[in-house]
Amino acid sequence: MTMQKRCAIIDTEFHHVPWEAAQRARDLPGPGPYGESKFSAIIDNLDSTYSKFFDVEACLQHMEKCGTDMALIGQATWTIASLEVCKIINDELSREAAVYPGKFIPMAHVPPLDGQPAMDELERAVNELGMKAIAVTTSQQQGLTIDDERMKPFFSKASKLNVPVVVHPSVKMPIWGGTKYFMSGSVSREYDIVKSLVEVLCGVLPEFPTLRFLFSHYGGGAPFLLGRIMSWYAPAGSAVPKELIGKPKTYAEFLEYGLKEEFDTLLDRIYFNTAGTGGWLPALKQALLVLKPERICFGSDYPFEMARPSDYKGFVDEVIAVDLLEQQTAEIFGENARRLFNV
Repeated sequence: MTMQKRCAIIDTEFHHVPWEAAQRARDLPGPGPYGESKFSAIIDNLDSTYSKFFDVEACLQHMEKCGTDMALIGQATWTIASLEVCKIINDELSREAAVYPGKFIPMAHVPPLDGQPAMDELERAVNELGMKAIAVTTSQQQGLTIDDERMKPFFSKASKLNVPVVVHPSVKMPIWGGTKYFMSGSVSREYDIVKSLVEVLCGVLPEFPTLRFLFSHYGGGAPFLLGRIMSWYAPAGSAVPKELIGKPKTYAEFLEYGLKEEFDTLLDRIYFNTAGTGGWLPALKQALLVLKPERICFGSDYPFEMARPSDYKGFVDEVIAVDLLEQQTAEIFGENARRLFNV
């Protein structure tokens, strides 16, 4: 396929915490994103990846080299820090968005379980600082799941503010399968995402009918597992016979018991980004088999993946070459994100 005109590219997984926020957070007590006692564990031992992560000029240079027009910025894993840290992040992200107009879409950060002060900060971040989304991780401290009753005030506030929630995997170490063979990064985080997706689909969206979500990493491989998720779907009050509750159903039974319309309505409020597979095109092709193109958003996972512009641009070229309508390609690269984040 050859596009007649260049698409705007909005990167919906572009990790960045301003250096000023990191410096001011340096000596505050943790836990840090990986469970450190202080954030200084990261800040004082910068590697090449985190040097890019904190440096807004490096972010802009990367965007220029890659042809990226806008980037959704923030890092949900820092929300496990104190509310004080999150306020610093929000202030600095808002400042950077103002200094570089049209380049950044800032996300609001709060510890979601910190009660009314956190909800007040969410309101400030959206209504005063102009944040266009709210960041959250797939699981919280003390092992709380994203659909836990204690998360409901957070989602209620997000719904009232009418901004989408962006879900990123928890990166706490170790997680689920442990660290052997680097499984914490390769598959354990993805399990945490897809588990969180089902919790949102069944336990959050029905209660908050206007809330929208963007899930990282294709929802942890949700397109590959969607058939299985549907086969076990049996919401309260459905026509599923009692003897089939808690058992898998065929797709024909899924249709027969009238589950598809409600399931599709809920799923339609979830967007998925293309980050998390290192620019592996078959993942996008599988997603396009079961998801609407207007629910897929481009994402690179910078600077943890596709930090080399050659890889980034190579993936962009491969996506362009997929046999899609020109409008669908434009939606994936930017128009879906533009609509979701109202930019």
